[in-house]
Amino acid sequence: MNESSSFGGALPYRGRIYSGGRLGPPDLARHEDFRLGKALVRPSVRTVEGAGGTVVVEPRVMQVLVALVDAGGEVLTRDDLIRVCWKGQIVGDDAVNRAISAVRRAARETDGGFGVETIPRIGFRLLAEENGELQPVAPPASAGAPDPASRVSRRALVAGGLALAGAAGAGLWFSRSGGADPAAGLIEDARSDLDAGTPEANLRAIATLEKATGASPANGEAWGLLALAVAQVDDHAIDRTQFPVEKVTVAANRALRLDPANADAQAALALSMPYYGDWLAAEKRFAAILERHPDHLPTLDSRSFFLGAVGRMRESARDRQAFASRGSSNPNMVFRQVYALWFLDRIADADRVATGGLQTWPRHPGLWFAKLWVLAGTGRIDRAVALIADEAGRPPLPPPMLDTLRAAMSAAGDRDPGAVDAAAGRIVGGVGQSVAAVVNAIMLLNLIGAIDQAFAVSEAYYLEEGPLIPAMSWRPGQPFVPDQRRRKTNMLFTPMARPMQADPRFMPLMERMGLARYWNRRGVTPDFLAPIKA
Repeated sequence: MNESSSFGGALPYRGRIYSGGRLGPPDLARHEDFRLGKALVRPSVRTVEGAGGTVVVEPRVMQVLVALVDAGGEVLTRDDLIRVCWKGQIVGDDAVNRAISAVRRAARETDGGFGVETIPRIGFRLLAEENGELQPVAPPASAGAPDPASRVSRRALVAGGLALAGAAGAGLWFSRSGGADPAAGLIEDARSDLDAGTPEANLRAIATLEKATGASPANGEAWGLLALAVAQVDDHAIDRTQFPVEKVTVAANRALRLDPANADAQAALALSMPYYGDWLAAEKRFAAILERHPDHLPTLDSRSFFLGAVGRMRESARDRQAFASRGSSNPNMVFRQVYALWFLDRIADADRVATGGLQTWPRHPGLWFAKLWVLAGTGRIDRAVALIADEAGRPPLPPPMLDTLRAAMSAAGDRDPGAVDAAAGRIVGGVGQSVAAVVNAIMLLNLIGAIDQAFAVSEAYYLEEGPLIPAMSWRPGQPFVPDQRRRKTNMLFTPMARPMQADPRFMPLMERMGLARYWNRRGVTPDFLAPIKA
């Protein structure tokens, strides 16, 4: 390998050499194979080979692995990795976490005898197996270092992004310093799974974190993240009886005993408490966490959603813009961004994010419904009808719900009184089937102008009054859309609900629900009243 070709624009970097260019696929193609632990790494074909088999990794994952090798045992920060492997582009911690998790997964699946250690609040360093244990990799020896057979060739360490100082023939040798916390890699894998935003990944994260707490019972980070993962099962189609709230409390309290400042544990306790009817206390809980941990993404996300639940939609949407890019790999955060853009009247941006999200996560229910409501709520009924008709692109909805959506969109399009009455009857008749049907009902009844029925559903759902008996919580087997945990109020404050908001019955409903008292005590004005007071 011609080493000089890897150092264009080289700059001093921690006593080594940092290349201003990104280590990309062309550089990987020229990179010679090398051994790491018990594995053979082939950058040119992006494979890791070991006794357990061969794994093909993504180009970015191989770039990260080679960068860690090039560091020769030094700690690389997230910024280091972003600068080298992402060419300094703006990417979230989640992107780095996923790449690190993929490196660890490759090591495990191939029995490769290497790993990556997380140095809390600093970064990552490479580990390689020596005498049956994973040990931090030491910097390369000098040209005159003994026992060259115990080292990997320097050519295997030169990858264009980071290059190690030292004479030709210097290589990688292993330190006998202490081993890493066995929970560290499991925690990173769990964070990556939680970021995936799917029920399967959430369950996988919980199982991984249970292993982590078993392997390292004194690891407060593992206990805190376990508490948060269990607290978030309501965001997925997971039976809450499998993970009772008591499990959140036990794990969170364990974490806080080990680390009183643990942000995940604090957030888990806040999220596990219902806030319907207890709005002010809930806001104070979120504020207390963010005062200590202003960048804690799950709390920022939950607080933004809460603000929408209390009618402060525009503030919720503006807040979300500050952290939306950090959640760009999580479909649940992406679909909430679609709504935020809608509430800010950035319709073209909402369309773009919804379309891109469905391309990345086809048939994701949250993204699909977000796109449907934006289309319908901005008068594009024909496109909403087409979205529903696209069988290949829609999530697997139960036939009654699908028929209801079709009937409602058709009635919204032609406004025929008979069609509106028939659709309203179908909508109201389905609210006992699932919480999703209740949420849809309030949106659809406003859309078709059936305001009397919209108030009847709302009074039944929020006040438990009247002849209707709607579903109050999700049950296994029912259709599910994230963010429908407990009694959701956000749909009352969307642009689609303006007919209800303009009705004289709306404020009395808000008073009986406790929201008017919250607004008075908090000293805030909900969006739907702001134009009146302006």
